[in-house]
Amino acid sequence: MKGTNRKMTQGSLMRLEELRSGFRGTDQYIDFLAKEETIRRILEMKEEKDVLILGHNYMEPLIYQISGEGERGDSLALSKYAAKARNPIILFDGVRFMAETAKILNPEKKVLIADLEAGCSLADPFGAKDVLEYRARYPEAPVVTYINSYAEVKAESDYCCTSANALDVVKHAASESGSERVVFLPDSFMGENLQKELVKEGSNIDLIYPGKKDNKFGSCIVHEKISAVDIRVIRRQFNLPKGGNDTAVLVHWECKPEVLDVADMYGSTSEMIRYVSSHPELKRVYLGTECEMSANLANEFPQVEFIRSCMVHCPHMRKITLDKILYSLENEVYEVNVPEQIRVKALGAIERMIAI
Repeated sequence: MKGTNRKMTQGSLMRLEELRSGFRGTDQYIDFLAKEETIRRILEMKEEKDVLILGHNYMEPLIYQISGEGERGDSLALSKYAAKARNPIILFDGVRFMAETAKILNPEKKVLIADLEAGCSLADPFGAKDVLEYRARYPEAPVVTYINSYAEVKAESDYCCTSANALDVVKHAASESGSERVVFLPDSFMGENLQKELVKEGSNIDLIYPGKKDNKFGSCIVHEKISAVDIRVIRRQFNLPKGGNDTAVLVHWECKPEVLDVADMYGSTSEMIRYVSSHPELKRVYLGTECEMSANLANEFPQVEFIRSCMVHCPHMRKITLDKILYSLENEVYEVNVPEQIRVKALGAIERMIAI
């Protein structure tokens, strides 16, 4: 390393040392040592080309940690970081719809993704024509579209939302439009969960989502695999009683309604992180979401044992690798572009979300 370190700036060298120190003693340390040269080159490229590398919570730890604080998080946090970006290049360590959102917010910047085929089981089957069908069926209802969708879908929507702010956006959309009916697309489980939450709050909003009054259906291939039976087995196996003083089961909004019913807390990935952070008494936690999030939080909260019984990985997220990231940075390839007419319309939906 001595010879190669001469090429590194002080900043990137310090970051490499921080990563080495952070991974030492963890399950990922051997992987770090094996891939250290690639990580070093990525950090060099990041600084040399002034690149903002945004890292989603579902990235594997070696990739996630390349992004510093203020550069990683869930979809809402990353949308906000992208909106404030000053860097000429943004590289998104996530899936394609996320990179599209960064491009919508930063049309003058070059937005890269390490693999253009990194799609989404929710976004891929759902197009602009589907939004227009719902608009025709419910002309009085505002359309709120989950951020897990492509630019053409956002462009036909009134509001965008993430799992962190969906409830607020839905209520705001109903209030602004004066309609008691709101269309929510494309996640069926999340739509059902939001409707239950609205009823619990005493709201009279009628949320229309795929599968409620038609034969359509949309779901995340990761979260739909998690079952209430799984949660009960994990509770027994790892002594995680519901309502325990120092244990918790946290699950995502995109899980089935019966999964939320048996959890201690449900919400977005950022809300899960805040829950762990705000409950210092926690000793054991199970996360009902993409497995890499447990690995990332285990590094951030070493005092908590995160139950590693998870075998659910997003195949799209896993297309993003360190080698692909380096190749994209070195050659400035795999650029994400959005046609201007679509970008401008989609921007309105995203800006209305961020304003809320």
